[in-house]
Order: sequence, then C-alpha cells, then structure tokens
Amino acid sequence: MVAYAAVSAAVGAVLLVSPKEPQVQAYPVYIYTEAPTPPAASSTTGPPSPVAMPIPEGYQRVAGPGGLITTVPNGWNITRSTGPGAMQATDPADPTRYVRYGGAPASAQDLVDAHVDYELRFAEAHSGFKRLSLGTTTYHDVQALDWEFEHDSAVGRRRAHSMYWRVGGTEYFLYASAPAARWSETSPIYNTMVDNTSP
Repeated sequence: MVAYAAVSAAVGAVLLVSPKEPQVQAYPVYIYTEAPTPPAASSTTGPPSPVAMPIPEGYQRVAGPGGLITTVPNGWNITRSTGPGAMQATDPADPTRYVRYGGAPASAQDLVDAHVDYELRFAEAHSGFKRLSLGTTTYHDVQALDWEFEHDSAVGRRRAHSMYWRVGGTEYFLYASAPAARWSETSPIYNTMVDNTSP
C-alpha cells in the first residue's frame, strides 16, 4: 500500500468533470493492469417513494432493485445483472453496449472510500485501465461519486461511466459501458438516465 501511494502521488490527480454539477473534489490517479468485488453491504431502511417523471422520446421507464426508477432506450433487452441489486439493459443490435442500474443496501464504509478501494481492485483486474475521472458531486441534493474510465477487453478497448449515491440506507447506481469507438453514441444514453432517475 505504501508503494501504491507513492506511485499514485507520482502520477498526479485528474479533475472530475461532471456534466451536471460543479466539481467538488477529485482523487489521485491510479493506472494498473484480481477480480473486483463490490463493497460489502450493511442494513437498509427501505427505499424512498419514486417520483413520476416524463418519459423522453425513444425511451421506456424501468424499475430497478431498491426502488430505483430510470429510463433506458426502447427495445433494449432487460435482464438481471451480476452483483447485488443490479439490472442490465443491452442494445439488441450490439450486445457490447449496455447500461446497468439499481440499488442495494449501502456499505458501512464511506461512499468515497468504498469506491476508491473498489477502483483499486477493478484496475488490477482489467489490463490497460485508465481513469478518466473519479470525484464527488451532488445528485438529487445528496453526495454522489462520479467515475469514468477505460480498459482493455477481449473485444477491444471499452469505456464506462457510472455514478453512485445513497438515500435512506440504500446505495443506488447508474452505469453505462460500450466499446470506446462507440462512446459518443452511448454517452447521451447515460446522460438521459442521469436526467430521468429517481430517487
């Protein structure tokens, strides 16, 4: 861990550029190449009531675990995803493009600390990992963690963007992943989810 801290200090910091909120704090950059495990869960107090929102054209409203409501493109295939409290919607024309969403009991660990630790494990398990941003922002009046990154995969370079926030003992998330070459088509889907999610 001491060696790791020295490497991260040498690499420097990347500032969070959030499309919705001003930057609050960014965290040191880590570049690595062990299978990641999501942060451990603790007890929850139950989900808040969903808020009705209009459905954007070309999208459908979907419900996820923990009481999360969001929108995904019409016609995308919806299945249960790996990990606690997660659903996945996949582009039927390109199964390498998908979004995930949901909620599960929040970890006892601080939101930021939990995901900084998770990034370490994720980066070690994915060759060519490169963080594009990792920092805090505000989402629906609570602290959120915004994380964007790239890594190599068996089918080529991938890019992903995700956000995590906690309400009433539940940690919610939104996540989009696609081949890096198709990120310009996928990023608006992620942004639409961010704009149309409750809680």
